[in-house]
Amino acid sequence: MPVFEEFGVDVVYTAHLHTYRDRGHLKGGRHDDKGPRYILTGVAGNIRYPGLWEDHALDQVIAPQPETDNYLTLKIEGDTLTTCCYLPDGTEIDRVVIQKAK
Repeated sequence: MPVFEEFGVDVVYTAHLHTYRDRGHLKGGRHDDKGPRYILTGVAGNIRYPGLWEDHALDQVIAPQPETDNYLTLKIEGDTLTTCCYLPDGTEIDRVVIQKAK
């Protein structure tokens, strides 16, 4: 995480958690709008681990539990990056808009 902060990374996508979590902007292990946005994306395929993932103090948005399929879209327009997380029926569960500072 310190390397992402040092180089001004806007957003970090990680996976393998088998659920969706938006941890928000973090710097130094705490919520801070000056740090990168951390989005944990998951659930592809049919592997489920019910009850395995508990709420974490840094989570700002989580997918409905128990785990359900979800998918992300990423749209770049000029200096704006928009990430959306949807359930299979099209219900939007999160929208993150990052405006790149000039």
